[in-house]
Amino acid sequence: MERDWEAETGSYLKERFAELWAALGQPLPIPGLRISPPPGLIESEYFLRGLESELFWIDEFGQFHSELLPAPRRDDGRGVQLFQHEPQPRLLREVVCQLSTASALILKRGWLRSQVVMLSGDEELRPPGHGIDLLVRSRPDEILICVEVKRSAAELQKLMTDMGACCKRGPHARDECGFPQNHAKYEFCALNQPAYFWAVAPDADVCLRMNYDGDVVGLEQISSLPPRSMIE
Repeated sequence: MERDWEAETGSYLKERFAELWAALGQPLPIPGLRISPPPGLIESEYFLRGLESELFWIDEFGQFHSELLPAPRRDDGRGVQLFQHEPQPRLLREVVCQLSTASALILKRGWLRSQVVMLSGDEELRPPGHGIDLLVRSRPDEILICVEVKRSAAELQKLMTDMGACCKRGPHARDECGFPQNHAKYEFCALNQPAYFWAVAPDADVCLRMNYDGDVVGLEQISSLPPRSMIE
């Protein structure tokens, strides 16, 4: 029988939420954890598969730990928040999708663990000024795919609209941009020239093949991010 991935993910997150309140010495509020938007099917499957494959694990304080984090964070024992503590504990919804996406890159699309880097959840891990969530590298100095995760399909669509506008305009500063919320993603791509830009939300994604001609960034939307065997 097929597993009920969404229900399992919801139950797992609620258990971790209750565990966090207990670790903080506080009674769990009623009605407990609200997950909005609810876990998606594919998102849930690869979130759980990632846990079961030990790509990441979550401690009693609601932080995740993973070998996919950059070495400074991975090696010092510090986790990255899945649940924010202040002003009171709450789920950082995007992080669930980020963990699921990292898992899918490895377990579904064939990338090696050593090629996938999670930059999500902590600004000090990200390239300065750029809110990219994950990278896939062919070599340490070559970025093949940059990945941005959004909490909903509506936010994903806005990202695509903003990216299109920035790329069409060409080089410009953030304070001159009409779409400052997502301008940094355009800047990252213009600077690092990844071959693909993959935008993901719970059970929704858009993949762009990137084309570069001097200062011009061209976007070609394709049906899906190709597996590793078709890129490398």
